[in-house]
Amino acid sequence: MPFAVQPYTPSQAEKWDSFVMNHAMNGTFLQTRRFLSYHPQGRFEDASLMVYNGQELCAVLPAAAQTVDGRRMLRSHPGSTFGGPVVGPQLLRAPKLVELVAQLDGWACDQGFEGCELKLTSDLFSTLPTDALQYALYHAGYTDEVEIAAWLPIRSQTHEQLVAEYSFNKRYDLKKCEKAGLCMRPLHTREELAAFYALLCRNLQKFDAKPVHTLEELLDFHDSRLRDEVRFTGVFEAGGRMVAGACLFWFAQARVLHTQYLATEPEIKKYVPSTYLYDSVIRTGLETGADKISFGTSTHDRGRVLNTGLIQNKEGYGALHSLNRIYTKWYR
Repeated sequence: MPFAVQPYTPSQAEKWDSFVMNHAMNGTFLQTRRFLSYHPQGRFEDASLMVYNGQELCAVLPAAAQTVDGRRMLRSHPGSTFGGPVVGPQLLRAPKLVELVAQLDGWACDQGFEGCELKLTSDLFSTLPTDALQYALYHAGYTDEVEIAAWLPIRSQTHEQLVAEYSFNKRYDLKKCEKAGLCMRPLHTREELAAFYALLCRNLQKFDAKPVHTLEELLDFHDSRLRDEVRFTGVFEAGGRMVAGACLFWFAQARVLHTQYLATEPEIKKYVPSTYLYDSVIRTGLETGADKISFGTSTHDRGRVLNTGLIQNKEGYGALHSLNRIYTKWYR
């Protein structure tokens, strides 16, 4: 029986979210309508799809229609770090996934799209490997671009065991931070989150960049929309000054704690606050019950440029590597 591809409508939000969170092998809260709806209406031309096998919902594609180089393209939803297809484990067969991709391509062509770009959920955040889905995209003629990310396995380990795997320089810097009397605690109040956000903006200013999210959006995440998924922590001197902070995302299905934003005061000669911040994130992961810490990507320009200093910093804590893949196909 061929798959039936249907456009998403807002009335299906509950069904969509239930599938992503409870039935998909590579679904996370980043693909839920609960998360995507924080974007104001009209920011994107939503082109999300729901795929049925008979009466059973078996896949969703959070997507938007955008113009790229003068051509209309179906793209994984720009409001999320990665998008899809998000598939159920009943599709974990190579022939089924090959058929699924072919039908998605056929639907997109019929709707007048000239190309498609898909940002897959990394296996780091999936409950089952997505190799067969990656093969199906290759089989259909998609080309891929690859970003490298860093992550740390912490399951069944103590903080002492993890610190023993830090590089000599990281262990040395951590001792200086502890000697300086730094402490870590969660951030909860509007004033605390505003102070963290101001620190983050100062960090990004040197790159002529701004945070992807506004302060009001982060407050919305903390207070209501992502109360179960977002964590904010701050690093403080003994006198109470915040010298570093983090916004962390908790991916419960894969038990991954992800560093969405990290920020530090750049010029402190007595110690390196970023070292204490990374160690605080790792301790938070242990307290949360995470199996893995995700330190995010270390590349620019869709993986073409490696930020050597950034990835070496993460490797200094014993980090391993994972890949994020962006798949593109032009139909004409």
